[in-house]
Amino acid sequence: MRATVLVTTLPSTIPVPGCAARSRDAIVGELFDEHANGLYRLALAMLHDAQAAQDVVQDTFLKLIAHIDGGGALPNARGWLYTVAAHGCRDRQRGLARWLPWVAERDVRPARESPDVHDGADAVFAAIRTLPPRDRLLIALRAQGLSYREIADAAGIRSTSVGQLLARALDRLEVSLAHDADAATKNC
Repeated sequence: MRATVLVTTLPSTIPVPGCAARSRDAIVGELFDEHANGLYRLALAMLHDAQAAQDVVQDTFLKLIAHIDGGGALPNARGWLYTVAAHGCRDRQRGLARWLPWVAERDVRPARESPDVHDGADAVFAAIRTLPPRDRLLIALRAQGLSYREIADAAGIRSTSVGQLLARALDRLEVSLAHDADAATKNC
């Protein structure tokens, strides 16, 4: 009996199985150039701390080096990198209890005197911060352009559930934005 492949997926980055022909440094350098900014944006969206986001990216590439040195396969390097970065962010959040809600009384930052061009973006980011951690992760991964399979790997969920969970997360974001807009008009 012969198995038939119904669906094939294309790798989202250059396949790395031919590691023997290229040096580890060349592979890591190429992957860093290609994905470091996206990994940083993902980590920043999850952690809200630039230094911690940089640390996550650095740790991700250190783990990549160890993985390659250990002879590990990378059939989907992009998915592997985002999975490791997402897990690194979750580990940091657990350790630092970073998913605390914003409390207005503790926020001592001065308010802006005039509207800014990016005020709409601030509202979206504020609404995203009110979402549960998994919703934030799913939205951040999709914003980085990951496929559903890569999102599933990074988030630790079934790939068949990604579409529905992402749709629910976006619905919750829409409700949060609408609620914030209603609150803003009532305060005026």
